[in-house]
Amino acid sequence: FISIDCGGTEKYTDEIGLEWIPDNNFSYGEIANISVAGESRKQYQTLRHFPPDDRKYCYILSVKSRIRYLVRATFLYGLFDSSSVFPKFDISIGPTHWSTVVISDANTTEIREAILLANSDSISVCLSNASTGVPFISTLELRQFNDSMYYTNFETQYFLSVSARINFGTDDTTPV
Repeated sequence: FISIDCGGTEKYTDEIGLEWIPDNNFSYGEIANISVAGESRKQYQTLRHFPPDDRKYCYILSVKSRIRYLVRATFLYGLFDSSSVFPKFDISIGPTHWSTVVISDANTTEIREAILLANSDSISVCLSNASTGVPFISTLELRQFNDSMYYTNFETQYFLSVSARINFGTDDTTPV
């Protein structure tokens, strides 16, 4: 597992046993501290934000070629820039557009997940094209899958992306 606390300053283990590493060797962007009511997890106390220019700002993750991975990026705005305009920007995997992140609530975490087959020894996750506000990221996670999970006939050309999560009847709202 790779779990990156974007804007974090130290390595730590969270309450469920995941080890988080800081992105403090990332040379672009600035760090902001945030405070959101009801959110106490350490990985959501900081974020990294980037200028709203024409560049792509990429995290490069080391992987094994021909292995499937889950890539998860989260975005908790927390009004870090005190702007009255919510951010809207793009996230991509390498040159391929993944999603447009639209923040509509400063206190809600936006999550993007994709499953892909690595075609080289690295995966680039990039933020760019801010149409409002500034691009930012709270966490970036990478999980390796075994060879049989999520096989598709088109995996060398496309990746899978979560379109919705649906609760099919549980009374508990905590993530599994």
